[in-house]
Amino acid sequence: MDVRIINAVLSSAQVTYETVLQLEAQFGKPQAIKDIMPRYNIVTVIGFVGDIEGNFVYSFSEETALAIVSRMMGMDYNTIDELSLSAIGELGNMTSGSIAMNLEKLGYKIDITPPTVITGKEMKITAEGLIIRLPVGLFSPEDVELHIAIRSGK
Repeated sequence: MDVRIINAVLSSAQVTYETVLQLEAQFGKPQAIKDIMPRYNIVTVIGFVGDIEGNFVYSFSEETALAIVSRMMGMDYNTIDELSLSAIGELGNMTSGSIAMNLEKLGYKIDITPPTVITGKEMKITAEGLIIRLPVGLFSPEDVELHIAIRSGK
């Protein structure tokens, strides 16, 4: 995978989290993996098509998701419900939109799908191509996972 793609993802996520959540993300070491098996039970999946194709998969624990939703709403929010899941989906949408804009600057034109938010345990998300796992720390080390699955486009 072009290292510029990873850098575009990291930069986009950092700017989005700083802007939307007023948090500075700490990124762990990217690692290539075979399967997407999210560590946490709230997952946002956003597909992309174009010059490159694949998926962005974000996973959060309930605790982290509620902390994110509270920051987005500017008030304490302590229930995982349709509203909180919608906010988590929107954060993934904003992050993925920023990634798409940064990739376009590198010559990769992509379109993203609307977010799908899934809840559950022991999920496995099927994806083709190269899969990179990026651990992200917002409130504590590695409390968010970002997976990027990329295969050739057009």
